[in-house]
Amino acid sequence: MYFLRKFFFAFRALNSLETAVSENEDLAPGHAGLALMKKLTLFFLLCAMALPAQQNRLLMISIDGLDHRWLRDADQLGVKIPTLRRLAREGARADGVLGVVPTVTWPSHTTIVTGVSAWGHGIVSNNQPGKPGQRWWYVEFLKSKTLWELAGEKGLKTAAVWWPVTARGKIDFNLPEFWDDAEVKPYAFAPVARNATPGLVERIQRREPSFGGKNFTDEQAAIAVRVLFETERPDLTLWHLGELDTAQHETGAFSSHAKETLEHQDELLAKVLKVLPERSYVAIVSDHGFETEERLLRPEVLLRQAGIEAKVEVAEGIFGVSDEKAAHYFRSQAGKKDSPIAREVPIEEVRRLAPALKPWTAAFETAGGVMVVKGTGGPALSDAGGRGDHGLWPTRQGYRASFVLWGPEIKPRVLPEIGMLDIAPTLADVLGVKLPRTEGKSLWDQLQ
Repeated sequence: MYFLRKFFFAFRALNSLETAVSENEDLAPGHAGLALMKKLTLFFLLCAMALPAQQNRLLMISIDGLDHRWLRDADQLGVKIPTLRRLAREGARADGVLGVVPTVTWPSHTTIVTGVSAWGHGIVSNNQPGKPGQRWWYVEFLKSKTLWELAGEKGLKTAAVWWPVTARGKIDFNLPEFWDDAEVKPYAFAPVARNATPGLVERIQRREPSFGGKNFTDEQAAIAVRVLFETERPDLTLWHLGELDTAQHETGAFSSHAKETLEHQDELLAKVLKVLPERSYVAIVSDHGFETEERLLRPEVLLRQAGIEAKVEVAEGIFGVSDEKAAHYFRSQAGKKDSPIAREVPIEEVRRLAPALKPWTAAFETAGGVMVVKGTGGPALSDAGGRGDHGLWPTRQGYRASFVLWGPEIKPRVLPEIGMLDIAPTLADVLGVKLPRTEGKSLWDQLQ
């Protein structure tokens, strides 16, 4: 496409110049030479049009828990991530990504590859309802087409490394996210190997003997991606890094430990990009933002202290009521100085983003650093301990995921905030495939 455009503009320029020369008698002797140049350019233009379009490659890297402030405020945070910053500077970066409900890992990652919300693609939570620790491991749970399915149907070579909901998928080189015990971290290597493409682990080990061992870490995932680039050159590669999310859960959003973890991930990314195949686009995505738990709010206890008996529901990082007296009380507290309640969330927004919450008549969101929990006992407001959290309401102030797209013909720019639903249709256009249904819109024409 790049060379086709160059030929087109060259032909147009020569045509204009030839017209100018023919109208000027003093320049007439040069007319024949220009006509020949025009014919040659037209010839090469027609040849270029006859050639098949070169297939784009796409490497999509999800850094779990990469709140957009890591990129936007890197200087203030003091985080050293030169590779990520270069991609964001040279490519197109969104000023935040509005997530989908629920803003947790497995539903969000599935939205990123389908372009539909959790209620459409079927992965509505991290764990299967009523099955603690049992994730939606297998592609049989999916209700929507994915980018990797469409790429495979087009005959493109696909790879996935530690990507959710890919076990048993028709992926050429697959190391799916899979574990036997969610409480043991780092996760064990054996369950991943057991569910991988047959023979893939051994092939990578022959090339890189350090691959394998007891644990499947971000570093192990990076080795796999690098070896696949060197030996197989997939057209679509999905790569999920999980350790930033773990670090922030343990020590808080933007903590020193989280900074060190992200800096290590940046180093891994730099090594992989050294062997990036030609005509490759790189997309940096994330599933949700992050916030540090400073205080816990029990809204039903707050109501009782005000002498009001009413039921309060807690879901998706907000709380809701169907009792008008309770709604009036919470409205009177929302936005006050030092109040743990920040605002009333528009009920039409709640019903649009979370259909399961339709019975609510009013919904409210906590202030920054305050997490809402269900319960009728204990204090209305208590210390939380400083761990990191997500699963919050998508429109919460400052709480956004990340998106960067870097590659041929991408203009350096900062886009306004986008929706997570827009990512899949955009990347489908990069690959030249078409999603059968999507709730978002492609940004591809804006980015070139």
